[in-house]
Amino acid sequence: MHDREQFIPIAGFIATVAMAAYMVVQLSAQGEKPVGDFSSAAVAEVHDAQGRVLLRGAFAAVPEADNDIERKARLESTGIDADAIGEAEVEVSTEPPREQEIEFSVENLQPGTALIFLIDGQTIGSGTVDRRGRADVEIDLGEPGSAASR
Repeated sequence: MHDREQFIPIAGFIATVAMAAYMVVQLSAQGEKPVGDFSSAAVAEVHDAQGRVLLRGAFAAVPEADNDIERKARLESTGIDADAIGEAEVEVSTEPPREQEIEFSVENLQPGTALIFLIDGQTIGSGTVDRRGRADVEIDLGEPGSAASR
C-alpha cells in the first residue's frame, strides 16, 4: 500500500513536467516574427540550440502552374547528425494579395533536440524534435516585408 501512495505524487509530478515542456515548445514557436521578401531565398539552415548547423541546403526555383514563385531546398546533414535529412520550401503568390508561406520538414534527428530554422541567416521559427525524430514548421506571411501570422 505504501508503494502505491508514493506512485501517485510521482505520476503527478511527471505529468506536470511533461505539460510544462509541451507549453514551452508551443510558446517558443510564437517568438519573433520573420519579416522580408523570401521570393529569392538562397540558403536554408537548421541549427541546434548551441548554434551548430545540423542541416543546410540551397534553394532552387520550382515551376508553378499558377505563376506563383516556389523555391525548394533539399536539406542535407553537415555531419553532426549524419543521417538527418529535410526539406525547406518557400511559396510566394504573384497576384494580390501577395502572400508568402514557408515550410520546413526534417527527420532522423535526436528526439528532444531544440531546433532553429533559418533562411538566409534570418530566424524563421523554432521547434523541438518529436519522439519519432521529426520536426515541422509552417509559417504564413502576409505581404512580403510585413510581419508573419501563424
